[in-house]
Amino acid sequence: MRMTAPKTVYFSFMQSQPSRPRAGLNPLFLLILLTFSVVLGVVNNLVNPDGTDWVGSPRVLPKPLDWPSLSASEGFSAGAKFAWSGLLQHALWVAGALLVLALGAAMLRQRASGPARWVMSWLRVFFGVLFLAAAFPKFTDPEGFAMMVAQYQMLPAFAVNAFSVWLPALEITAGLSLLLLPWERESTALVGLLMVMFIVALAQALGRDLGIACGCFDIKGATDAGETWFALLRDVVLLVPIFWMWCRADRRPLWRLWRF
Repeated sequence: MRMTAPKTVYFSFMQSQPSRPRAGLNPLFLLILLTFSVVLGVVNNLVNPDGTDWVGSPRVLPKPLDWPSLSASEGFSAGAKFAWSGLLQHALWVAGALLVLALGAAMLRQRASGPARWVMSWLRVFFGVLFLAAAFPKFTDPEGFAMMVAQYQMLPAFAVNAFSVWLPALEITAGLSLLLLPWERESTALVGLLMVMFIVALAQALGRDLGIACGCFDIKGATDAGETWFALLRDVVLLVPIFWMWCRADRRPLWRLWRF
């Protein structure tokens, strides 16, 4: 009688199991995350020596005289050049991260949902660290960040300070949720919301030729127009993996890389 190898039996069993429906969006947990971000922002502004007023807005500064006015094509070109320069400066980091991504997917290729879950975990770490790093300078200096937000001339004057207190706290909440909590869909929803907000803010500022500096990772802002255009292009490109994360989202800890 011909015996079937245990490994073959295992994978045949896994393939025969009906796929479990992915977890849907939990509005209550999403509300909890949003509430936590509000509380975090309020507490930070209360205890932070660089806190800002709750209502009002810093003054809007005039556009720098030496800030170039770029057309869309010129802006895309300047942004692409800035991106290429940054890629060359950090080539080893980029290559190392991509190598870890490829090796992990290859090692888990025979596990049920292994490669996809590895990619999801890799993206969760990437976006989690990205948002925590972006939030740090804003969170530690609410007053300085409020000055940056005011330059976008997008919000009513009375709401600028309050928004500036809340936004970095929301970024921290999204980053920690991606890294520590199993609710992937809700965490991805926050990340997607933030990214769309950034894209709209940058696009309207560039379209109105406000001479805006991005301020994404440094509240001192961009050093030239090319860096601001790069920030817009980067955020648009990052929507692609965020959309993939939304489609593949489930409810699992970061370290669980395959289904049991």
